[in-house]
Amino acid sequence: MTHLVHDRFGDILVPTESPEFDPLNWPKVGAYPLFPYHNRLVGAAFEHEGRRYEVPPHPALGSDAQHGPAHRRPWHLVLHEPDRIELALDYQADADWPFDFRAVQRFTLADDRLDVKLSLTNTGNGSMPGGFGWHPYFSAGLGNAVSCDALEIWPVSSMGIPSGAAPQTRDADKPFPGEGFTAFLSEWGSATATLDGGAEVTVTAGPQLPHIVVHRTPGYVCLEPVSHVAGVFGFPPEARASAGLFVLQPGEERSARLSVGINGSAA
Repeated sequence: MTHLVHDRFGDILVPTESPEFDPLNWPKVGAYPLFPYHNRLVGAAFEHEGRRYEVPPHPALGSDAQHGPAHRRPWHLVLHEPDRIELALDYQADADWPFDFRAVQRFTLADDRLDVKLSLTNTGNGSMPGGFGWHPYFSAGLGNAVSCDALEIWPVSSMGIPSGAAPQTRDADKPFPGEGFTAFLSEWGSATATLDGGAEVTVTAGPQLPHIVVHRTPGYVCLEPVSHVAGVFGFPPEARASAGLFVLQPGEERSARLSVGINGSAA
């Protein structure tokens, strides 16, 4: 998604200035899908059912991969109507991800709301680990209020991602600081940010997206609903399922819904 514009509040997402950019370096604008995992894949490798798989590391992350390859591939149009659009990706196993899958994004516009449905289907012959999420860049500076009612926060390692330690209890009423940060949260119902144009956006999601990443810089706020905890492939095998990583059998599909509600007073 390159733009999301409201008739009263203007840009909801940081607008994309040009359709041309290096797919490995998404320009911190718009929004993109996270398939079949999100955040860092430490060491650009993981194990599944006793076998080790390696993928190319991200050039900016040294030895780690990041955010999966789906947003770096061409998607095709499945449905286009005045209030909705559906895009799909039929992914064939390659060096960036060793399993076949089909990913779908459906966007539906309603009054002051964007609804998003994500789905992931294993189209291969063997089982596949994975997850999904959505990565928006909302137009909000450091002085704008950001909050989330999440009841848990995950401790991070020296690499800045969850370490695999159990989540800690969090004060859901405590506001986030007016400075850059990244928080990995779970047990949440809604996350809210006041945008530069005066809108207040509230992100909600269904139970299939029990985790959320809140990431803030001087130029934007990311409220990223996700199915699993960042770094989960590096957790002990017995802890991965409880941290949201699922395993899809051949032909199995998982789907999730999220919404972005928009209200407030125009600047």
